[in-house]
Amino acid sequence: MSSLKTIKEDNLLTALVSGTTAAGVAATITYPFDFIKTQQQLNNGASLKKWNITGNYPSSLGQLYKGGSALVIGSLLKNSTRIISYNWLSDFMASETHDANGNIRKSISAPRIVIAGMISGFIETLWLIPFENIKITMVQNMSLHNELLRNSDLKYDLTGTTNVNKHHKPTQNIFTKQFVSPHAYFTSELIAQFKGKSFSRFHHRPDLAQRAKIDLMKAVYNKHPTLTFFGSIKEMYALKGINAFTAGTFITFVRQAGISTVWFWTYNATRQLLDPHNTEQSWFGHKHTAFQLIGLHLLSSIAVVAATQPLDVIKTHIQSKNGKAIYKDSLTTAYRLFLDQGPRAMFKGSLPRGIKVLVNGGLTAAIYSYVEDVVTVAGGKTIFAPE
Repeated sequence: MSSLKTIKEDNLLTALVSGTTAAGVAATITYPFDFIKTQQQLNNGASLKKWNITGNYPSSLGQLYKGGSALVIGSLLKNSTRIISYNWLSDFMASETHDANGNIRKSISAPRIVIAGMISGFIETLWLIPFENIKITMVQNMSLHNELLRNSDLKYDLTGTTNVNKHHKPTQNIFTKQFVSPHAYFTSELIAQFKGKSFSRFHHRPDLAQRAKIDLMKAVYNKHPTLTFFGSIKEMYALKGINAFTAGTFITFVRQAGISTVWFWTYNATRQLLDPHNTEQSWFGHKHTAFQLIGLHLLSSIAVVAATQPLDVIKTHIQSKNGKAIYKDSLTTAYRLFLDQGPRAMFKGSLPRGIKVLVNGGLTAAIYSYVEDVVTVAGGKTIFAPE
């Protein structure tokens, strides 16, 4: 039994090292597509064009990787959690039987495998949510930084902060008078105007001092956007507390469930079409050429993006700087985007996300296989042993 346990532990270690390495490297290589996707989803192209605002696109590779640290750390934690939790759950739910020689054998049924996968998927998603919030804030800060730098000759403050706070009660909605960057923090007055409501400093008097303090901090961060990982965490906590890292929890779970469902359904249905006479029900029962496997992966990636892109757009807006303040829930977010920017807004960022999904899957598999071979070979070597 000890030898079996050792083999199992070695396999878990190999999977853990290979999985986390593959996830980290793939996330790093494909992150620029994630940055572009997030920026496209949050930008309002019509508004930029209307007010003749110079674009906030990244001007260097370093800018293109802003927020990548949050995504990579989240990917490492997510994948290691998935491997460890799935292994533990599978072992916990396995049934013990005895063979003819009296040895203990463990086996697990297909339904229990599915349950273990669902639970591990739930746990790994919990890690994803806070780092997605941090990533989006860092992308927005980089975008706002570029807007401030490239539009410094404007006669008004594109964050709207100075213009609103200059008067006690603005006579006109500022969003109809000038460009207000969606990447800036909205003060209390701006939030009220965005929602189309009247604002009074005399409402909610017990919260007046705290609200004024937060509005002042927003003005400072709007003028000097934070561009570091730990600085962004400090900024988010100072303005929104722990809620800054939990925004979009529900929609993230929905999106992750949608991705898994669409991917496996499309992949399985397509391979059944390619090999209709195969009666083997096992996932690995089908034999395909390399070209067919690439086609399966391509079709599955397209299906995932087409079906879940609106969910991804909604998630990005809810997790944005002003998301929870200006949007009530996922349905309200979808309705507001549809109303303000049209149906195309629900599919912003589809191309960069599609490229990332397509490249990330194959890249992760290739890196995993390579690292697994390296770890397996290294694990069989004895330190200082003669050749």
